[in-house]
Amino acid sequence: MFFKKKKVVTIASPLTGTSVPLSEVPDPAFAQGFMGDGVAVEPTQGVLVSPCDGVVAHMIDSYHACVIGHDSGVEILIHIGVNTVNLKGQHFNPLVKTGDTVKLGQPLIEFDIEAIKQAGYPVITPVIMANAEVVDKLTSSTGAVTKGEGKLLEVQVK
Repeated sequence: MFFKKKKVVTIASPLTGTSVPLSEVPDPAFAQGFMGDGVAVEPTQGVLVSPCDGVVAHMIDSYHACVIGHDSGVEILIHIGVNTVNLKGQHFNPLVKTGDTVKLGQPLIEFDIEAIKQAGYPVITPVIMANAEVVDKLTSSTGAVTKGEGKLLEVQVK
């Protein structure tokens, strides 16, 4: 009898700051896991980097969010802040576009934390699995994180 070895994908932190449970995001769609499972990061630096080698599956037109596709089939949605779509791209500077191949730690989006907060929006950033159907098990880490490093999420792929 043969057992297929499960593929495990490590997702590094896309931000420097503090990782917290999704339940701390002040938005029920994220906090209750409706958008997907994962964690959130309260950033202390305004640079979002790729959490793995992959492809920019989608850069949202207002640059506050993107989806990174990993060759395992895992897709990671990173959403900077809550309701920041309302800023219509203001305070966000995209460094890549949909379809670009990216490497772990490569800067994706620069954003102005203070300007976003001044505009009245939290900058807590959900990092979630955009396609739960390929995820068998998800393990998350909380605490201090550094962009492009560590193991923010560990995904066991179906």
